[in-house]
Amino acid sequence: MLASKKIVIIAILKLAIVSGFALADEEPKLNKVEYKLTASHYSTESTKANDINLRASKSNQTIWLGNYAESSSNFTQLRAGYERTDELMYTHLTSSLQIAEHGFLGWSEYAEIGAPFFVLAGIGRTNLRPYDNINFDPNDAITYGVGWRNAENTSISLYTVKDDRINNGQQIMHLVFRQSFVYAQRLTLDIFNKSGPDDAFGESIRATGSTITYDVSKYSLRFAYEPKVNFSQESMLRLSVAFKF
Repeated sequence: MLASKKIVIIAILKLAIVSGFALADEEPKLNKVEYKLTASHYSTESTKANDINLRASKSNQTIWLGNYAESSSNFTQLRAGYERTDELMYTHLTSSLQIAEHGFLGWSEYAEIGAPFFVLAGIGRTNLRPYDNINFDPNDAITYGVGWRNAENTSISLYTVKDDRINNGQQIMHLVFRQSFVYAQRLTLDIFNKSGPDDAFGESIRATGSTITYDVSKYSLRFAYEPKVNFSQESMLRLSVAFKF
């Protein structure tokens, strides 16, 4: 049964490659497929996990195939997804769909409206089936905020991802700064603060963490420290390395 589910997920991914990219807005022959391979390691007091993810992008569309594996519980989850970005006047719209083993299905819609100042708005929903949340923001949530972008070099945004379905009151506020430099370099700093009701034992889940990402040419390095990860009482360290080809 497990093998058959993996075959179905891979088959859907292949279908997206054939049909999804064929629907790209621009002439397919003028847009080659760009790949990005990311390897990540996650560490908490009780759990060690590894994740591998391959993304393929062409024009305004992206597909991915990934696998998450925990060493302590032997939990694994294969996933596949599709994302499309559209420019509609002053609106930047991103739509995504993801499926995974154990019956998981989720989707999201996200919009940036305006330029150079913009408003952020989004919504995400899942079928509430088992899923290891490697986004680390609530999946069943609304997103709202504001931002500013200076051409392609600098951007800053302040937004909140708020659970509005499962654990009302749990939310994460992000302050994200991006700066591009010469030689295809970019620095991204994400400082986030999470808040919400105390857990079942009366312990606070309020905490502040950060993520820093450095991109140069085809390579990327990311380090994150997140206390109270996924609104638990554990802290997580994350390290990711990636390259494009």
